Amino acid sequence: MLSSSASRHNRVLAIIDKCVNLQYLKQVHANLVTLGFGSTPFFVFKLIRCCTIRLGDIGYARHLFDKFTEPNVYMYNAVISSYAKVSEHESAVLLYRDMIREDRSKPNQFIFSIVLKSWPEVLRSYGTDLIHAQVVKMGYGDDQAVQTAILDAYSRYAADICIARKVFDEMSDRSVLLWTSMISGYARTGQLENAALLFDEMPKEIRDTPSWNSIISGCAQNGFFSEAVEFFRRMVADERTGRGNKPNQGTFVSILSALGNSGMLAVGRSIHGCIYRNAFYFDLFVLNGLIDMYGKCGSFKCSRTVFNTCLEKNQTSWNSLINCYALHGRTHEAISCFQDMQKEGEVKPDAVTFIGLLSACAHGEYVTEGYGYFNMMIKEYRVEPEIEHYGCLIDMLCRSGQFHEAMEILNGMRISPDEAIWGSLLHGCKMHRGTGLAKLAIEKLIEIDPKNGGYKAILANLYGEMGSWDSAQKIRAAMSEGNDYKALGCSWIEVENQVHKFHSVDKSHRRVEDIYAILRCLVDTSKLQYTSFHAVELLAF
Repeated sequence: MLSSSASRHNRVLAIIDKCVNLQYLKQVHANLVTLGFGSTPFFVFKLIRCCTIRLGDIGYARHLFDKFTEPNVYMYNAVISSYAKVSEHESAVLLYRDMIREDRSKPNQFIFSIVLKSWPEVLRSYGTDLIHAQVVKMGYGDDQAVQTAILDAYSRYAADICIARKVFDEMSDRSVLLWTSMISGYARTGQLENAALLFDEMPKEIRDTPSWNSIISGCAQNGFFSEAVEFFRRMVADERTGRGNKPNQGTFVSILSALGNSGMLAVGRSIHGCIYRNAFYFDLFVLNGLIDMYGKCGSFKCSRTVFNTCLEKNQTSWNSLINCYALHGRTHEAISCFQDMQKEGEVKPDAVTFIGLLSACAHGEYVTEGYGYFNMMIKEYRVEPEIEHYGCLIDMLCRSGQFHEAMEILNGMRISPDEAIWGSLLHGCKMHRGTGLAKLAIEKLIEIDPKNGGYKAILANLYGEMGSWDSAQKIRAAMSEGNDYKALGCSWIEVENQVHKFHSVDKSHRRVEDIYAILRCLVDTSKLQYTSFHAVELLAF
């Protein structure tokens, strides 16, 4: 029997630390109960922690928790944090609710920080203000971790972003975490202009790498690729002066994503050099970003070279290469890459792998192969088809004019067809002049997005081709009276390592006057050439 309280504690802790499986831990628990220590809060807390952290068994941890008559705040914290860690947010929120209702223990700053992360995942923006009120009432309003969690909770959804900013403005002592959280909130809700303005307001002396990453990744995720590159350049320029922060893994992954999506190959090569200078050439996440960037830019030789230099390849490595081949319609290379993946056998294909493979088959109209891979995915790899897989399969059949088979797949889907599915059907119908199914596809697209004027314009044109002029006229009249939108055409060009983007009837570019002056000059020159040519013709006559 243990000689004293201190030695007993030490001995029990040593035994719990040696628990390598649940059976062993149950034996320890039974021994504690036999010795009369089964209800000792400290020991129960340690058993719960061992279950959640070492063994990863939340079920038995919750069993221990429920058996304890008066759980303290540390037990609540252990179980709630474990639920949040494995994304069981509803269980975390419900346990917090029971804690408040039953008043068995008062939440502390750690519980508030965890619950504020789980709450928006369950109830979206509803009720965040109630948690905020409880935080203030219990005296944790000045705790920086809780303040950051409050900002993050409010800024998850656009409806509450103004409240988040109000909370931020009312804080007297703003740490770098608070600045970064607010910038990330703006980026998450698509308000990049506000994110950029706030970043520029942020004191330069407190900026760190995560704060730079928040604005760079925000630009990349919202399609502001040139802006992402510009912020990265500013970051590197600051770092070279000795007062800035070095790019890390997150920085390079974000900027490579922006470059791949914008096709800025020349800048991408420069970033590749920067990656080597910063010794990230063995980081798998960064290497996968390089594979994706080069592949999307069409530089398959470089993409394959980086792929071959990977000491270990994961699903993302293979998927990046296969998807890039598919994106550029290189069906044979995509299939060959998949076959190499199967031969090596170290990494199993997943749902994303088959999306790339089926997309490649659709672009090349490899119908037989596409069907084969779809069946292989389900039967051999036990991957349940999602909407993206069905979309690729239907796109493949429509491109090859097999509309009957496409409709069979569409009608047999266990998922409701989305905009991409009907768009694939419409595209195939336009290729093969299938007006009947095209009408159905457009009508379904209008049902999904009633305000999309582009779909209505296509339907009006289709009625015109079919000779139904009255129907075409009615749709056009409705469009002119309504508030429909139409996606603007977009084009871009890379000049001196910078991408310039132009939309239809767009005059927002900083050098728009120079651009239009050159256009007028070109038009005048072409008119002059046309007049001179006809004058020579007349003289010759």
